[in-house]
Amino acid sequence: MTGPGYDLLVGLHVLSAVIGFGAVGLSGTYAASAREATEPRQDPALRRYFHLSTNWAERSLLVTPVLGAIVLCAGDRSADSQAWPWIGLGCWVLAASIATGRCWPAERRIQLWLADLLTAQMGRRPALASSGMLAVSCKAAPRWSRCVS
Repeated sequence: MTGPGYDLLVGLHVLSAVIGFGAVGLSGTYAASAREATEPRQDPALRRYFHLSTNWAERSLLVTPVLGAIVLCAGDRSADSQAWPWIGLGCWVLAASIATGRCWPAERRIQLWLADLLTAQMGRRPALASSGMLAVSCKAAPRWSRCVS
């Protein structure tokens, strides 16, 4: 298949990956801001970003392999015997496993803490370092590599 329909599928596939991974990266940036803030609960930008809800932009990451499979089936059928789609799928599985297993739960704990719900349940701030900064992000940058387990 070629033409505008195929181009649209490829565009949606790439867009879902950019939005999904971009949103996970943005969460890491905000989590780093939370660690650096002396009182993160007083920061309106952090409270606004980490409000209690599902981050649907991050969840668009889950659509990426579905759209990739559709692109693969709709496009050049010989590509499924090449290595690049499977290497891409393997990289996606690794990244999505980290996002769903480590980053999204840490983000949820930040949401609960900023909403004062986690403090009521636990009676303390989650994952505090000795300097009083939150250690909650898990992105690729070394500075953000520690995750709350």
